[in-house]
Amino acid sequence: MVRLVLKGSNKTYDSLHTDYKVEDNAFTILANTFKDRTKQEWDKKYLLSFGLATGAGNLTNAGALFADDCPLWQSRLYCTRWDGKEKGDAINDAEFTGNVLMLLREAMNFVKSNTKKGWEKLPNGRKNKPEYAERAVLEAMVNHFIHRDYTVMGSEVHLDIYEDRLTVTSPGGMYNGMLIQDLDIADVSSERRNPILANVMAQLDYMEKRGSGLTRICNETKALDGYRDELKPKFKSTPTQFQTIIFASTGTTNVGDHDGDVSETKLTERQQKILNLIKESPTITGKQMSEILSVSQRTIERDLSTLQKLGVLKREGKDNDGKWVILC
Repeated sequence: MVRLVLKGSNKTYDSLHTDYKVEDNAFTILANTFKDRTKQEWDKKYLLSFGLATGAGNLTNAGALFADDCPLWQSRLYCTRWDGKEKGDAINDAEFTGNVLMLLREAMNFVKSNTKKGWEKLPNGRKNKPEYAERAVLEAMVNHFIHRDYTVMGSEVHLDIYEDRLTVTSPGGMYNGMLIQDLDIADVSSERRNPILANVMAQLDYMEKRGSGLTRICNETKALDGYRDELKPKFKSTPTQFQTIIFASTGTTNVGDHDGDVSETKLTERQQKILNLIKESPTITGKQMSEILSVSQRTIERDLSTLQKLGVLKREGKDNDGKWVILC
């Protein structure tokens, strides 16, 4: 019913106005990402020109998705590394909620930490031969975050990594109601369920506006060593969900190890950066870390909690005048 009302009124979910005020939200992650990827300084006026805010100072749903502490709880990502080729015992899993750029970053970190990176010895070094093309995975994740149906409450994007493949599943079928498996992906037109979200991602150079995302996923995968025709990525859709399946390249067999250890004691790249910041300044606050690392304060707090549970870090003193102590 919600989708029918939106279509009937010629509106999209991401363009709807919210009660969240611009002044009550920070956009540090968006600003830093914009500067990093475009080499230009972020200007607050872009919130209005990009359609993330209204003239009255309220956020649109798109704006809420890009806020540091995104208030839309259906903006979630579930990641699981399964033991084998089917769902059964999980080797590793993680759940993230909030800012869409943070979700994208966490998805890529999870893939790097839970897939193999093979290598081939060369006379002057070695050549990396990963299971998956990083650009193909990035393109898939961007597509699912942009085109998913955010009107489905209690839903999320699922990233599942198996022994032989990686799948990404999101709520909402194709916007035009067709089934992707019945179409030639080279001829799929670009129809966007969330045009504001898509436009901002294009401004950040995460995607193109030509509807070439699925083709790029296939081409990037095809360029990997060990590629065979049967490893061509697959795309499936129903009226209620869309799924991308990327198969692991066989070029990594018996020549590498995991890009990152999936054990609980392995620190993520961001957690290591947090420790480096604490080494430089033991009294640094979570807010300061979030601004430096361009992630939400909630994400920093979650990492700090993990580091304490692992016995790597402890807090001495009170929150307002204490300090962090690295234990190992």
